[in-house]
Amino acid sequence: MAYSILFVDDEKDLVRSAEIYLTESGYEFHAAYDGVEALERLEEITPDLIILDITMPRLNGWDVLRMLQQDPEKCNIPVLVLTAHSRDAEKARGWQLGATWYHSKPFSFDELLLIIDRILQASSEATE
Repeated sequence: MAYSILFVDDEKDLVRSAEIYLTESGYEFHAAYDGVEALERLEEITPDLIILDITMPRLNGWDVLRMLQQDPEKCNIPVLVLTAHSRDAEKARGWQLGATWYHSKPFSFDELLLIIDRILQASSEATE
């Protein structure tokens, strides 16, 4: 069974590229283009990983992270924050809000795939 990923970012070209790369790598891919849509998708699916941008319309990634941590059914879903915000204070905020991993844009998809694999491996080992 393929791991499922919810990719949340308002950059449509990036989401399309991620979909191609991740589905070719064997992942089940779901997309949302802002925080509100991400929360709506999470009512329909329970992904194995959420990849979350911070700066988005309607509801930003910080608020999504906060809401996920307050939801007992969703608080254990690993979250990879993938954002252009790379200052140490922003990284610390991500960790404080429950991010599993924090990675800055720009990035390579090969690098992203390695991070995804590590997160999912650690997550599956933790649930065994």
